[in-house]
Order: sequence, then C-alpha cells, then structure tokens
Amino acid sequence: MLGHDYAAWSRFHLHSQCPCSSRQNRLLAHRDRDHSRNAVYPLRPFARSIHAASSLLAKKRQSPPSSIPRLRPKQKREGHLTTSDSLNPDRPGRFADRYILRGIKANQQVRINVTSPDFDPFIQLVNRQTGDVILKNDDNGNNTNSRLSFVVQPGITYQLRVSSYARQETGQYTLSMRALTPSIQDFSFDYGHGLIDVAAAIEAAKNFGDPAPTLSPTTDDGERIEPDADQWNLDQINAPAAWDQGIRGKGVVIAVVDSGVSPHHPDTSPNLWRNSGEIPDNGIDDDGNGFVDDVRGWDFIQDDNNPRDAHIHGTHVAGIAAALDNDLGVTGVAPEASIMSVRVLDAFGGGTSRGVAQGIRYAVRNGADVINLSLGAPPGERPSRALRKALRFAYKNGVVVTIAAGNERADFGTHQAGEPAFWAATRNLAIAVGAVNRNGRVANFSNPTGNRAVNSFVVAPGVNINSLAALWLRNAFGPDNVDLIEPLALSGTSMATPHVAGLAALLLSANPNLTVDQVIQIIVNTANPDNLRVV
Repeated sequence: MLGHDYAAWSRFHLHSQCPCSSRQNRLLAHRDRDHSRNAVYPLRPFARSIHAASSLLAKKRQSPPSSIPRLRPKQKREGHLTTSDSLNPDRPGRFADRYILRGIKANQQVRINVTSPDFDPFIQLVNRQTGDVILKNDDNGNNTNSRLSFVVQPGITYQLRVSSYARQETGQYTLSMRALTPSIQDFSFDYGHGLIDVAAAIEAAKNFGDPAPTLSPTTDDGERIEPDADQWNLDQINAPAAWDQGIRGKGVVIAVVDSGVSPHHPDTSPNLWRNSGEIPDNGIDDDGNGFVDDVRGWDFIQDDNNPRDAHIHGTHVAGIAAALDNDLGVTGVAPEASIMSVRVLDAFGGGTSRGVAQGIRYAVRNGADVINLSLGAPPGERPSRALRKALRFAYKNGVVVTIAAGNERADFGTHQAGEPAFWAATRNLAIAVGAVNRNGRVANFSNPTGNRAVNSFVVAPGVNINSLAALWLRNAFGPDNVDLIEPLALSGTSMATPHVAGLAALLLSANPNLTVDQVIQIIVNTANPDNLRVV
C-alpha cells in the first residue's frame, strides 16, 4: 500500500488496537479499543460446530504423546489434515495436527509458516506444560497461509497446533520453521532496547553541550505537578521526575500528524500551536507558506485550515504527548509543549502516503521540533518515494520523528515493525515504538523489531491508556463535535508512540542544542530492558 499514492484511503491507517474484527474487515483501518459506551465494533460470529463433539471423543482422538511428531529449524514438513485427526480443543468443529518444537534455544527468534492449497490454516503456539495458548494466527487476508513469530523463553516446551479457520476443513499443508539468533547484542526482538525512562534520559541530556537551566520543580501556583487521572503510564516511564526539575516541554512544538486535534478541549486548547505569521480569516497567505489562514495548522483531508478531529484518534494521541496540567482530563508527558495539529487521516482513520508526506513537510516547514506518526501500513509494504523523501526531509532539518510499530502481531504473526516505522528506524531517521502494559508485558498486538539492525526501537505504555476524547456524536447527540472531558482508555502502539514524542520534547526543553541523532541516542541508550516480559 505504501508503495503508491493510494486511492484506497482505509489502507493507510492509525495504529490503535481493535478488540475484535470480522474476517471481512481484516483489511480495514484499525479501530480503537474504546471502553466508552459509544463505540460500535464489527464482531466475528461465534463459531458453532455443525456436529456435537464430546470431550470424550476429543480425548479418544488425541494422539498419545509419544506419537506427536517433532518440528526442527530448517525443516519442512508435509502434513495432511483429515477427519481422523483429533479435534481442536479451543476451536469447536476444527481438526488439528500437533507438533513439538525441537532444536530451538532460549532468546532465539522463531518463525513458523504454514501454507495450504486446500484450506485456510489457523495455527496456535501452545505451552505444552500448561496447555495455554501463547500465540495464534490465521493470516493477513484471504490467502491460505498462516505464520507466527516469537522469542524462545527458557524452561518452556512449545507445541504447535495446525488447524483450519473454517469448520471441518481438511487437506494438505506445508509447514516450515526458522530459528534466528539476534544480530544485535542486548537488543530484544520483542522490545528493542527497552522501556523509555524519562528520568534517565533527562540526566543524559544534561551531558550534551549546554543544557537549559534547571527550573523550579513547581507549577505556577507553587504546587507540584501530578497526573490528573489514573495515569500509571506516566509513573511507569518516570515522567514526574522531569517535571520535578521544571522540565515540562516549554518552547517545544510537537506536530501530531493524525486525524486532527480537538480545538476546544480544555486540555488541548491552551497548548495548541498558533501560526504567528498568519492573520486569521483575512483570506490571505500572510506568511507565504502556501496555506491561507493556517492559524491552527492544516487539514490535508479537506484541504482547509480547520484540522479538527472528526475521528477520535488524534486528540487521544495529542493528550498523551502534551495535555495541559489543569486538574481536568489527563496530563501529557510534556504538559507545556505546544501541539501542532496536522490532519492527514479521515473520519474513518484512513489516509494516503501522499497526504502523510505532505503533513510531515508542512510540520517541518512551520517549526515543529518533534513529529508524532501514530499511523502506518502493515510490515513489508515499502513506503512510497514521497513518504521516504519526507522522512529524510524531517531528519535533515533537525526534527525528531516517532513512529508507531503497528498492531498486526497477534492477528497476522508479523516478524517486524510496520511501515514506515521499520524503514525509518533501520536508517536511524526516526524512532519506532512498540507497546507494553502496566505490568511490563509486551502487548500481544505490538509488532516486533525484526531481525535486522533496527537500532532505534523502544517500547512505551500502550495498553488501556487514559487520554482525551473528542468524539463525533452527530447521529446520537446532534450536529456538534462534542468533547468529552472524562478520560477515554485506548490501546495500541498509537498510544505508546506519543509517550516517546513527549520525551523527545522534554529532552529538547532541557537542552535545546541537541541534534536528532543525540535525541535518538539518548532515548535508546537510557531505555530500560529490565523487568519486561514477553509471550
């Protein structure tokens, strides 16, 4: 998709995570995991077996442990799913073959691939000791293949279960496995360099050049800044440690290149970037930047000067990065940074690579210091030439870019970050960001780094993150764009990425002399891999 300028808007999408989706909606943009009552999601129908299968029958058909075949690295096996196979205990009406994985070592990255000319495979990775399903995968569309990728954990015996997507399907299949040793020392296939650490990064920033003077650790009214809501995520990355030093992002502009930002939300309105070179509503391009009356940014979807959020995504992302500390809603990582609203995603969360490239260039030319891209395409879809050039343009002009790694892992078994995160991070042009939950476990949807030298890959909180809501409620409540003050919890690498954008803003606030390379180096070198867990 990213290899072209796409008319198919829905395929360049935001990276927040959907709780479930129907098979026919696999190629649509990711939907937000929304815990409010207003969300409507397409649901996959419940699977119903067309014949009753008792637990006794399943037990009777179960192969004895000694007869379970082994699968080893570099080995290719031809299998045949038949009606005499045992039933899949987790998927009624589906037959299943089982394989024990051998010859793999702790910390290796394992890739498993299944193809079939006869049926649509569905594979599950199982902890043989406990029987728990660790990972599962169908495919990435209407093709008949399935794949999984995981890192071997010590002490676990892995079993692979090969089944079908639909009930009672049978036929031939080909199964293969590869085991790769990480190419970078102290670098995880799942979480890169580790969880970002604001406190450690700020200390490191002080060692580069001439940092800004440390300010008083209080707000304007003399009170210490505290998160406004249940924001465990800020404590997890040690954000209050920067605020205690008076470092809050003041003077730094974060461009949220997304679905727009609500202009009237009390948590964003005071922090919205304003184009000082433009006179409002005079119909003249006063600053000569090619955009008329772009006082509050630009909307590349409607091609006008009103980049308000007709979705929900952009406002939520902006709140994580830089929501004002005002005892309402939430507090952002950099609560005194300015938010530049650049709309490149439509009301359904879709856009084009050309639009994203235009948004990046607009942000750079109008003074953004940091650009957040909580969007992208699936892994392997090479970014378009326009997008690649825009990312290089941002780097050459000293703008730090953070990009979501994507959410395809749980559903599609991806082996690397999505695009353009993977392309940019392998070239150190940007930072790719994965997601962890409040317990430090890598989210099952969060795309991994890949086995190449993706030097600029870190993780940040991205599961059930409270932030701002700007919901388009025309059908339910009237014609207005209604802003909800109550925090909204969403999940996805979209939510993880603005934590890193906020950290970049804090670093530039602490030391305005930092280069892009230095900001990336500090964030990567101070990321903490300790206590992170993977599947």
